[in-house]
Amino acid sequence: MEIRWSLNALYPGLNSEEFQNDKKRFNDNIGRLTEYSFSDNDDQVKAAEKFVTLLKRHYKLSLKMLAFLRLSVSVDAQNEPALKMSEILEKEMVKITKKMVEFQTWLSKTKDRKKLYQGSDLLKEHKFLIEEMVEKSEYLLSKNEEEIIAEMKQTGSSAWTKLQEKLTSTLQVTIEVEGETKELPLPVVRNLAYKKDPAIRKKAYQAELDSYKKIEKGVAAALNGIKGEVVTINQRRGYSSPLEEALINSRLNKETLQALLEAIEDKLYIFRDFYKTKAKILGHKNGLPFYDLFAPLGEIEMEFSYQEARDFIIANIKEFSPDMADLYLTAFQDNWIDAEPREGKRGGAFCYNLHPIKESRILSNFTGSFSDVTTLAHELGHAYHGHCLGNESILNSNYPMPLAETASIFSETIVTEAALNKADKEQAYSILENYITSAAQVIVDIYSRFLFEEELFEKRKSSSLSVKELKTMVEKAQKKAYGDGLNHNYLHPYMWLNKPHYYSADNNYYNFPYAFGLLFGLGIYDLSKGIGDDFMSQYKDLLKATGKNKIEDVAKTFDIDISTKGFWLDSLEVIGNKIDRFNQLV
Repeated sequence: MEIRWSLNALYPGLNSEEFQNDKKRFNDNIGRLTEYSFSDNDDQVKAAEKFVTLLKRHYKLSLKMLAFLRLSVSVDAQNEPALKMSEILEKEMVKITKKMVEFQTWLSKTKDRKKLYQGSDLLKEHKFLIEEMVEKSEYLLSKNEEEIIAEMKQTGSSAWTKLQEKLTSTLQVTIEVEGETKELPLPVVRNLAYKKDPAIRKKAYQAELDSYKKIEKGVAAALNGIKGEVVTINQRRGYSSPLEEALINSRLNKETLQALLEAIEDKLYIFRDFYKTKAKILGHKNGLPFYDLFAPLGEIEMEFSYQEARDFIIANIKEFSPDMADLYLTAFQDNWIDAEPREGKRGGAFCYNLHPIKESRILSNFTGSFSDVTTLAHELGHAYHGHCLGNESILNSNYPMPLAETASIFSETIVTEAALNKADKEQAYSILENYITSAAQVIVDIYSRFLFEEELFEKRKSSSLSVKELKTMVEKAQKKAYGDGLNHNYLHPYMWLNKPHYYSADNNYYNFPYAFGLLFGLGIYDLSKGIGDDFMSQYKDLLKATGKNKIEDVAKTFDIDISTKGFWLDSLEVIGNKIDRFNQLV
């Protein structure tokens, strides 16, 4: 079975006639947008309609082209032609910055926007987007300043982002395997943390940390460059902090985030107790060393071939939703997935929804563990989210980060619950341990990353941070989040280096959305038990609403109030019940 994706549905290649023709159309679209002018004497409805139509055309084409280039680079960091073309397109897109600012300013000065929506179905369809642009106009600088910022980002934060990705995706780790010294890609070595043999886990952990010394200064420079740029631009635009900007971009109220964080802090003890139990089982004192965080427990080492993983996921999803199972089968059969780890390929996993062609592409680094299986189910959930948004306007398909994890967590939960229902005692023991370990990462480790980024932004206001300072800050955050659940002599001081989430100037605090997504998805899954046959219809409506509503309003699809701790504590209790069940099997 094919284990690499095909990008032919986008383009046969960078030099293909199809890509070159679209490049010409791309330039034409940029020209039309930059030449468009607004006037107080214009028919406002027609003027707005024309600009929105031009925007839709531009985004549909540019997202398709950039997706092809970014996906190509994600599996081949040395693809210089794709990297170069990506830079060319991104530089061209900067040219519409002035016009976007002009449009937002023009909208904000429109006295009666109700007339826009009453006079046009197109504008009514995009009402949320238009009103959001008006709200964000408060933080805009002048047209010239915004254009300069956009241009400078191409050689600033954007370049730093690409440097971090290239350094980490091409890093070779020296490690001794079965008596032979080898040079292995970083994702392969990180995946050894899931192996049964404790000697391999510890050896991989040490080899990983040692390898980072080769690139630590370069990546630290990238992090300082990106976060320094964010601090400077935020201050100029009038945000009180990068967190305020992140919340506005996430369409999330500060009160909701505070309720989520307080609930997490209240329940950290259940995860710390789990870590101490796991440490005891593995023969450790003073907490769990970081290299054994992902150690599999039980006599059964659940391993899957890629074919077995596919069959397992689809069979279990089909029992819940044939519609979801059909899409997942399409993803496997039509080569939407790049599964194998290899040199030059970035680590981790992601799903890239391709709205212009109504497909998705999924990257994973599959090595056969049950964790890899649930990761595939997770990413396929993202693809289903994209599928549900397929008939929405491309301008209404961009959902905020906290909601990005809703469908993926929901999908992963279905597969995990199905596996547990069919498992014998030994299998249940292994599955529960894997599930709790994964959930603990999304709650406890994510909380540590939030604390780290909060301190990082505060200290970056005054100066750049050294490698030593960054490592100390990460360890400090890990100690506070993990408490006595971790052995403080074996932490992971380089988590700032290997997590790509820190390296985007436009997506700061890409940590709490994961905790939000896990607990929101669990809450939705829990509700599904009591709704019955109408649930999937309601669930699809929720996913369709994610691109054109505030998050608190999306939650109201299921009459959920996410602004108080109650909902979050109930979701955390779902994980707590899993921990109780695990403890009964110990």
